[in-house]
Amino acid sequence: MKIKYFTFLTTVLLLIGCSSLLDEKPFTFVAGDDLVESKSYNELVAGAYSGLHFSFEWGNFHQIVNFDTDYQTGPTWAFGKIGAGNFYEDENTKNFYNGFAITIHRANYHSYLISKMDIDEKEKDNALGELAFLKAFSYFNLVQFYGPVCLYKESVSEGAPLNIPRSSVKEVYEHIIGQLQYAEEKTYSVKDPNYKKGHVSSGAAKALLAKVYCTIGSASMETGNQIYVHGGVPVTYEDGEKIYVPEPEKLTFEKDRVAGYEDFNSLDYYKKGLAKAKELIELNDFDLFSSQEELWKKENKNGKEFIFSLQTQQDNPTLSNYVSKEYVGYYNELKNGILDAGFYILRDHWFQLFDETDERITWGVVHRQPFAFWDGKLQYCYYPARDSLKVKAGTDGYEPTDMLRYDAHLYGAKLNKFKQISHRDGNRSDFNWPFIRYAEVLLLYAEADNEVNNGPSAEAIAAVEKLNKRNKSKLASDIGLTEPWTKESFRSYILEERAKEFGEEGHRRFDLIRWGIYLQTMNAIGGADENGVLKRREKRHLLLPLPADEVNTNEHINVNNPGW
Repeated sequence: MKIKYFTFLTTVLLLIGCSSLLDEKPFTFVAGDDLVESKSYNELVAGAYSGLHFSFEWGNFHQIVNFDTDYQTGPTWAFGKIGAGNFYEDENTKNFYNGFAITIHRANYHSYLISKMDIDEKEKDNALGELAFLKAFSYFNLVQFYGPVCLYKESVSEGAPLNIPRSSVKEVYEHIIGQLQYAEEKTYSVKDPNYKKGHVSSGAAKALLAKVYCTIGSASMETGNQIYVHGGVPVTYEDGEKIYVPEPEKLTFEKDRVAGYEDFNSLDYYKKGLAKAKELIELNDFDLFSSQEELWKKENKNGKEFIFSLQTQQDNPTLSNYVSKEYVGYYNELKNGILDAGFYILRDHWFQLFDETDERITWGVVHRQPFAFWDGKLQYCYYPARDSLKVKAGTDGYEPTDMLRYDAHLYGAKLNKFKQISHRDGNRSDFNWPFIRYAEVLLLYAEADNEVNNGPSAEAIAAVEKLNKRNKSKLASDIGLTEPWTKESFRSYILEERAKEFGEEGHRRFDLIRWGIYLQTMNAIGGADENGVLKRREKRHLLLPLPADEVNTNEHINVNNPGW
């Protein structure tokens, strides 16, 4: 990673707002020795957290993690190069890479400074543990999206060489795991009176460790294991007329072992993932909210289900983002209250995965919205098409005058979760991006249990049913009565539950890649989706290209990732 521009202490940004994450005054270009002498460890920790905002400032993060997936759609112009698979030298890929490079540098250098401070040992341990977590989290994102990367175990400010070779996937993961093991030992538990909301905790380190282990377990699993998804061709044409395919097709694929994971033992890592997820569950540090509506209330941003989230501040140009505006839109009073923005939606094939009673679509999806102003009044459209009888009868909040629109940003699912902000007016908002939720720990536990035990145990079923009950979806045990679970069917069920639970939270591409079914799933769409967003992919798309500056200035890197 090219981090020579960060060899001095850059501006230390505060992360405040609903999280009350640090109230210290910012320092700008303060010498490291001065900070050591002033014992300003809180400012240094805050500065490392602030690096996570770099790729959120203009939407780079969400575009990288969401646009290149099977279930995301919208107008072709809104998806740009990333949506079309043209990743090379795109600003989003470069800023995604650079944002985590900044965080890694700060975590390394700030750890070095804090280690020299004469402060309370418990406070010092916690600060160093938080920085270790941030470094591990950053490398985890980089290794998933870029494969082998340059592994800086200390900062160039401490004397590390500026240019080093790329480390193997295995070496990067070994460092990630070591950092997380350190973090889970040193950071405060959320139950500790010294813990501050918005910070990472020992539980967050355990959760990320479980995710790392299960990622290795799935990615290293041998080629040929089966898994199914629901997808396929979204539209057909008859006499030039576009006809929507109402339900996705069940597609069974043989997974590919992911390149770079050949030296891992899949079962061993699933055993580790199972043990770590179980350990966290038994601690009772976190829990589910009782409903989707409770989960996504703005006052619950750092509540019991949110293990690790981006911390934001309303309208701050650095510590806020446009996520809410871009995903769910806002009602523009300057245009008589019609829907504005909100161009990124989930495809109808995603919506069709759910039981009709599931809160993730009954409450979680916006079903009626004003899209135009005609004849002195707002005109409303509805979604989905199958609600036409409700519209005709004027029930469930619909009006008989509501229209069915197939505009690229209207016919699909806009999610109410993105209203988790102080206000919606099209400006920057304080949406806390949820990196890790407790729901994921339950699903990781069930996934690992299924692989370790050659099929789901009663405990795995029970873990999933906690989510079933919260979401008002069909119980996993009832599904098993109709068709008994096998390792393959439950594996596929967990993958689908992840797609439903974490819609637009940045998990889907990660899941398709780690399971070795990214190419199969994307290409089953048939070239482009119903809105013309290109979904055809080749092997080179399995990894993002390194920024050209990284390749051109590092004498140890002679080629970019395959195909780039």
